Amino acid sequence: MKIKLNKVLKFISRSFGFLLINFAISLIFLIFFANLTLQQTDVLKNDVENYALTKANVTQEQFNQFKVLCQQNLSQEGCDAINDNSIDNAFSQITPYKKYLPGAIFLFSAALLLGFVFVFFGTNNLLEAFYKISLNLTIQSFLASFYYSFLPDIIKYLANSGYLTNLSQNLPKEELNSALNILLNWLNKPLAKTFNLVVTIGIIFLVITVILFFIKRKDLKVVDKGSII
Repeated sequence: MKIKLNKVLKFISRSFGFLLINFAISLIFLIFFANLTLQQTDVLKNDVENYALTKANVTQEQFNQFKVLCQQNLSQEGCDAINDNSIDNAFSQITPYKKYLPGAIFLFSAALLLGFVFVFFGTNNLLEAFYKISLNLTIQSFLASFYYSFLPDIIKYLANSGYLTNLSQNLPKEELNSALNILLNWLNKPLAKTFNLVVTIGIIFLVITVILFFIKRKDLKVVDKGSII
């Protein structure tokens, strides 16, 4: 009875440990992606401004000249729109969230380490624990790479889904496509960098897993030889 209880407790410890590890590593990848995305707000802002100028049939040069005129004469017609900082104010609302990211990374890194501890208690073998964790992180990293590589296609699919189409039926299709292109252009660089990160981590842990596998085999052979003697 005591042996069975011990096995159950080890299983629970391992399962909870891997749950923590998977949850933490997924959110660390997501935070890395979110941080890169927030750093790219200038790209989004420029694309939105360029789209607005295109819709107004105004070139960037004409817009800059008009801004200079408005600075010289604020009462000139149309200067109210120039002085309206609604776009800048909207993007400034995003900036404060950046300060929470380092704390979130620390929190989930602690959860990752705690998961390592639970897996170790569930195996009672340091080498076995490191092997299982390394294998798990390899799988999680490559799964994440698939997710981040297909995210643009997922966004396009959702944008063209029946539900969103019904919600946006009053908007011209051209404007929806433009908004989608602006969004994808904003996410393009963060997605590429996040993909490179998770693939690199996956390759590193794959190498570690292979090394640990051969170390385990070597130890098993030593144990088998000792038992024969």
